[in-house]
Amino acid sequence: MRTLSLTFFIALVFFSCSKTNEESVASGSVSFAYNGSDTVDVPINDLATGTFRSYVGGLYPNGINTPSGKYAHDLLSMCQSVVPIDTFGQASASGAIVFISLGGSTSGHLFDSLKSKTTSNPQTNPNLRLLKCSDGFGSASLNSLINPNDPYWNHVSQIIWGAQSSYRQVQIVYLESDDSSVKVNFPQRPTMVKSELEECFRNLKIQFPNIKLVYLLGRTKTFEYDTIKQKRFNKEPAPYYFGWAVKWAIEDQINGVAGTAYKGKKPVSPLITWGWYEWGNDTPRKDGFVWTQDDTRDGLHASPAGEDTLSTRFQNFLLTDPAASVWYVKH
Repeated sequence: MRTLSLTFFIALVFFSCSKTNEESVASGSVSFAYNGSDTVDVPINDLATGTFRSYVGGLYPNGINTPSGKYAHDLLSMCQSVVPIDTFGQASASGAIVFISLGGSTSGHLFDSLKSKTTSNPQTNPNLRLLKCSDGFGSASLNSLINPNDPYWNHVSQIIWGAQSSYRQVQIVYLESDDSSVKVNFPQRPTMVKSELEECFRNLKIQFPNIKLVYLLGRTKTFEYDTIKQKRFNKEPAPYYFGWAVKWAIEDQINGVAGTAYKGKKPVSPLITWGWYEWGNDTPRKDGFVWTQDDTRDGLHASPAGEDTLSTRFQNFLLTDPAASVWYVKH
């Protein structure tokens, strides 16, 4: 009898442990299992056709880093459609091309630096009006951007209306934010963030009826800073995973996934595209970019020199990219 009881007890413990493991897997609390010799934390643009946890790199499908095919044609056409408009959204020679930033403090600091490089620059389109709508009312997370009733939108309205502009005048957005949850596994986190990005884009299309383009840069690598205040979504590998979320959201648009249409009779989203990809580490990327803790003030926010580096890279992209230069450069 005692032997039988012991056997039953062992079986019960085994069953309980198995059940716990099954529930952990189901809830996404363990890392995605994979096999192979995948690279670890290599910038997505340097991966090319290489893989991270069996997922092919490159900023765009098939391991490439530049737009191609019909998507490239559509991107150029969309950029060509950007012209000065008035506050009612009508084409006007005396109007403006309003380019705003959305998201948290990191996007705001970069955009301030970009704005200083753009304003009164003889190379840039004199019709450009850059408005920093980042920061304000908390984290400005994707969760805030998705919700049209979030207090963050009061901040956006104050900036736009304070500049004697309107929501109808906004055509271009630079967005840098993140999901504010603590889920950090791969591919669960970037898959979740991708869906939230797409929901965010649909809301942007409603908020800004004349929006044409959203540029995303991913996020810079982050380092340990205030361990009490540091949010989980700002700690690696969440910023690295954010780049994958952007990549997959763009691929959804290219593949015509429902809820991502940027053209046709009823577009529900602006066209989304990479500006330049800003995740890197102390190993120089193929394009020479490096990012270390010394480039930051606190492990998260760029130092003044770091802001200059990031905004210079972004502006060089806008000045030289075949599509973006159509609206950004003075012709």
